[in-house]
Amino acid sequence: MKIKLLCVLLFLCAFANAKTNPFDTEQNLSNNIIIPESFQKEEVKFNSSARILKAITFHYINLDGSESDLNLDINKSIDWHDRYVLTRVKAPDPSKNLDVSVTIPEKNNSKSDLNTSVSIELPIQTDKIYDFIAYTTYKNKIKFNTSDEILSDFSIGNPSKIVLDFKSDDIQPTKNIRLKDSLFKRIDFGSHKGYYRLVIYLDGKYSYQIQKDSTGYIINLL
Repeated sequence: MKIKLLCVLLFLCAFANAKTNPFDTEQNLSNNIIIPESFQKEEVKFNSSARILKAITFHYINLDGSESDLNLDINKSIDWHDRYVLTRVKAPDPSKNLDVSVTIPEKNNSKSDLNTSVSIELPIQTDKIYDFIAYTTYKNKIKFNTSDEILSDFSIGNPSKIVLDFKSDDIQPTKNIRLKDSLFKRIDFGSHKGYYRLVIYLDGKYSYQIQKDSTGYIINLL
């Protein structure tokens, strides 16, 4: 009787060990992963302070349930007004690869094939504030035509506002000028004793540079 009971116990132990065998395909971690829907596309929108995309990190789950990272170095400038899209594309079909030797066209060195186009930046909006100062806007810069000297300049706020003070003894009424189709949204003019002030409203956060030429000043946004 004791021998029969011992045999039954050994059989039960063997059965239990078989069900917990780590090499059993039913225990493979991949069978326990809940697979979400297939990735297609994701859009990214940066804030107005963003200027350079340094890197992208993909954090993903492997077949066995472990987690890994894939790091991509980018280090390219970006325009925060744009949307950046991560999208899925199908892998090329190897069976459709063509014979390179018969698909590369012959080089044509004729001068007519050279690209002779010239990029010219056209102004968006041009007008006078008063007779002594006018403005011209471009996408990311604004030109002030004036013989008056800038006394001081600084930037405040987010979105940014650039403040320019010009030396002048002329007093004129306050003006508010709406701008269109550029990074510049509005100019406020105000006169004070010994100077007048321009407050230039922008559509986001920027730094800037001022260049002086023979006809006035150019404000470049960075």
